[in-house]
Amino acid sequence: MKISELLAKLEAYHTPLDESRRTCDGVICGNPEQECSGVVTTCCSTAAVIRKAAEMGYNLIITHEPTFFDGWDETDWLQEDTVYQAKKKLLDKTDIVVYRNHDRLHGDSPDGIFSGLIRSLRWEKYTVDMGSKVFGYRFLLPETTVADVARHVADTMHIDGIRILGDPAMKVTRVGIAAHFLGTDVDRHGIGFVNDFDCELLIPGEIIDWTIGEYIADANALGLKKAVLNVGHFNLEEPGMEHMARWLPDVIGEEAPVTFIQSGNSYRWLDFSQE
Repeated sequence: MKISELLAKLEAYHTPLDESRRTCDGVICGNPEQECSGVVTTCCSTAAVIRKAAEMGYNLIITHEPTFFDGWDETDWLQEDTVYQAKKKLLDKTDIVVYRNHDRLHGDSPDGIFSGLIRSLRWEKYTVDMGSKVFGYRFLLPETTVADVARHVADTMHIDGIRILGDPAMKVTRVGIAAHFLGTDVDRHGIGFVNDFDCELLIPGEIIDWTIGEYIADANALGLKKAVLNVGHFNLEEPGMEHMARWLPDVIGEEAPVTFIQSGNSYRWLDFSQE
């Protein structure tokens, strides 16, 4: 099957996009008229993911996030950039097609990324609301601690650590998975989400210190116990792309193998506490 034929099946499966709005979805690079030798799903088509796909002999990467460091994957501003040039050379050498699936996944109902995350966490039965157009998703868990939730989340995301705000030993039941705090007016909706649900533990994609970070710090200083697991943007959404590798064969058929490659935790920790 040609890559273009496979992608046509995928696009037909998703909820149609609003044609009046610009989309970042589509073929980012490569020739989609070649036969598909295998499909990789990933959160971010990093150079490491591209190399691994090439080693496996797979020539289609379906990525959720940008390839070229820009929300629209525009490259006119990068033509003289050495990192861009090296990555483009790698893609040209491997003859890999990169297709971005962002707006379609988030446009499905329920959201294709976050529903995959919730299934991976096995939190369906604890869900208060899922797939609504609010800022995030609310859960009522059996009483547990922040540390125990963090361990479960890290295991699900295949990462070895999580940054935390608040007390790891704090008992929680009311947990929220939120979108991203980016330092814009949208952060007001995120803070409203925490307040309206009386959310004890928040798991967002990423945070800004002077909006939600300050809010959580002040809450704890004022005796209103709250915590944040700052997992990072890619880590939060990666289970959704892992889940995509499970359902994609039902959409495109069995002509090309499908696998998930983790783009991986963006950060490592240097622990100076024992010095």
